Amino acid sequence: MTSGTTMRMRSVGVVAGALLSFALIVGGADAQTLEKGAADYKPFAVEHIGKALTGAKRLQAAVKANDVKAAQAAWVESRKGWEAIEPITGEFFGKLDEAIDVWPDAKHGYHAVEAAVFAGKLGETGAAVDELVANLAKFENELKADSFKFDPQGLLNGVTKLSYEVGENKSKGGESPYAGTSLIDMQENVEGIEAVYKLVFEPVLTKDDAKLAKAIDDKIEQVEALVKVKELKALDQPALNKAGEELAVLMQSAAPKLGLKAPKLGD
Repeated sequence: MTSGTTMRMRSVGVVAGALLSFALIVGGADAQTLEKGAADYKPFAVEHIGKALTGAKRLQAAVKANDVKAAQAAWVESRKGWEAIEPITGEFFGKLDEAIDVWPDAKHGYHAVEAAVFAGKLGETGAAVDELVANLAKFENELKADSFKFDPQGLLNGVTKLSYEVGENKSKGGESPYAGTSLIDMQENVEGIEAVYKLVFEPVLTKDDAKLAKAIDDKIEQVEALVKVKELKALDQPALNKAGEELAVLMQSAAPKLGLKAPKLGD
């Protein structure tokens, strides 16, 4: 993004360090590859699933202590970590994604306990919260395994689909109605989109088509600005819908230049 707009990542060191490494080699014989970018992205994902798990464990403790305010804060904390890695959750961890973040007909995961937690009915949530913690722990273990590597095609698929979803569905603001965090969900989603693009795709795309790379960067910045409002009712939904869809189309157009297949939308 432009120097005038700071990336919304609390894990700035991860992204900045990776980009600095790229800057040091870009003028030499070694070339940045998508595989290298995918490896650079993994620490970001590991950090954020760690935040999701930590928040869920605090939620678990708060439920056992019948501390409603602490439980509500912990749910939001955990959710932030999860939403920042949503470009990868369904694409690489489909079964766990369904167990952790199915919506709207949720019998498991975040949304299975959301209404009760934010209604102060913690006694109804114990078993479901325990299950959420267990699934997040399993997700973290699978992600952190040395053998696990992100496939660039899967990353492009995930970031493109999420860009479209932010504009097409999430701009309506209904995903976390009881917690009232739908706006935060979108903000964290954009953080996650930006991380994938900056670390994995932008360095490679810039070499082949600097104009397109800049257009995607600018569109991410536009989407970020649109979701950075104080309350959901201030969100310009038509503008976000348009910008999210345009971002997805730009990601699709970058695919052949990256040697990848254009992701399908609406699946």
